[in-house]
Amino acid sequence: MDKKLTLVSFFLVLLLGVVAVIYPEGTKDFMKEMLALTIIDLGAIFLWYTLLGTLALLFLAFSKYGKLRLGEGKAKYSLVQLFSMALCAGMGASTMYWAYIEVIHYYMDPQFGISAESIKMEYATAFNIFHWGSAGWVINLMVAIPFSVSFHIKKNRTLKLSSVLNNMLDDRMPEWLKKGVDLLFIVTTLSATTLTLGLAIPMISYNVSALTGIPDSLSTGIAIIIGLSLLFSLSSFIGIEKGMSRISGWTIYIAIFLLLYTFIVGPSALIANNVTNSLGILFSEYFRMSLSTDPYGSTHFPQYWTIFFWATWISYSPGVGVFVTKISQGHRLRDVILTLILGGGLSSAFIFGIAGTYAVDLMNQGAVNAVQELSSGEPLRLAHDILSQLPLPELAIAIFLLSMILFCVTTLDATSYSLTGVVTKNLDAEANVMPAYRVFWCGLLTVIPIVFLFINADMDTLKAFPVLIVIPLLPILVILCVKTGAYLLSQFGDMSESEIDEYRASAKK
Repeated sequence: MDKKLTLVSFFLVLLLGVVAVIYPEGTKDFMKEMLALTIIDLGAIFLWYTLLGTLALLFLAFSKYGKLRLGEGKAKYSLVQLFSMALCAGMGASTMYWAYIEVIHYYMDPQFGISAESIKMEYATAFNIFHWGSAGWVINLMVAIPFSVSFHIKKNRTLKLSSVLNNMLDDRMPEWLKKGVDLLFIVTTLSATTLTLGLAIPMISYNVSALTGIPDSLSTGIAIIIGLSLLFSLSSFIGIEKGMSRISGWTIYIAIFLLLYTFIVGPSALIANNVTNSLGILFSEYFRMSLSTDPYGSTHFPQYWTIFFWATWISYSPGVGVFVTKISQGHRLRDVILTLILGGGLSSAFIFGIAGTYAVDLMNQGAVNAVQELSSGEPLRLAHDILSQLPLPELAIAIFLLSMILFCVTTLDATSYSLTGVVTKNLDAEANVMPAYRVFWCGLLTVIPIVFLFINADMDTLKAFPVLIVIPLLPILVILCVKTGAYLLSQFGDMSESEIDEYRASAKK
């Protein structure tokens, strides 16, 4: 294991967090300026990156190159397991955090100059589904596919970003640049994961307190982090097949149960109609939503929502991409791409369509004071109030809590794998890593959020870190995608589809 790279990355992320808290005002001003530069001045780059990536991946999936198989032998995981684990590896905990409350933000800050109440509610759900749907999974795949091609087809047995990039550049990268690229990769992944915990821990602590009467305090937050660390350390140690694979399945079933419960006891017809209507808006307005910058407007909705979301997805993409490389072994490129894009779109419609419509309906009926609670900075209270409106509210909140906890466990488990894979110098053909190293990363992933809790970190400021870090990462990912496409064209461009099949068959021997 590259211990030097590991420790430098860890202390750099810790240092960034501590500096942010010691100098809060200076950090806030700096972050505000940098965030504006990123999402306003450079925002169009993120929009084009995502849209062009979508077109390129769809071409890859439906062309003869989609027949390429990733690695030798049969796939270890079914396509359903592949999507479940990928969902749990990335923004799963964040998904549950925002499921019942984010739609209210969109209602309060409507896009396209909409003012009619009914249209504001319709577009709120459509944008909710859009931001968490297929486009985000395209961003993950734009890292996962180059890594998978490098590892499974070019048989470059390392998951270091620098090595994958250097391999695509015919070994022309200098040593200092390779170190810098790997450091950037790890810092981005650590920052994104730490902030997932930064959102999830307060939500879990708030609802544990509401259910049990235990004070929502620093001690409760630390106890939750330690409990989570024990769970994901155990899961990491016993391996992906016996640990993460099974926990991901349980997590998905529990989340589905809560949402189906919401659908059945909630306004079922309204939910069905609103989801259908939102998908219609999404299909008819997809390109407008994808490229909207509102250049003469004053709301900055595209900048502070769509572009911010794409930047956040990019910050998660290195960790998720490495993990998808591991679990995609044996599948065709086409199957991996279409499973994640279609699965991501459908799951977003299911989660945010049901939860979001239920929340909007409660707001519309005056059952919850959603706008006031969000305006006064009380998202945790709003989520609790919405769940409390369900029949058997204690049971609903307990299920919500369990899904949040399991999503955190799987996210951290996958992250520990990705980070271990990146700092491991030589991997076997199945990209296995040492369990002890994964537990080591589990420990490091636990320390950072505890430090942030101790120093009462301002999460509104800290959550901008991953977005800013992706600025230097983005051109690297663009080069990686372009070089991967060039490799596929040069290696397989002259082959017919059947010859590509034969190439795979000969690779088995």
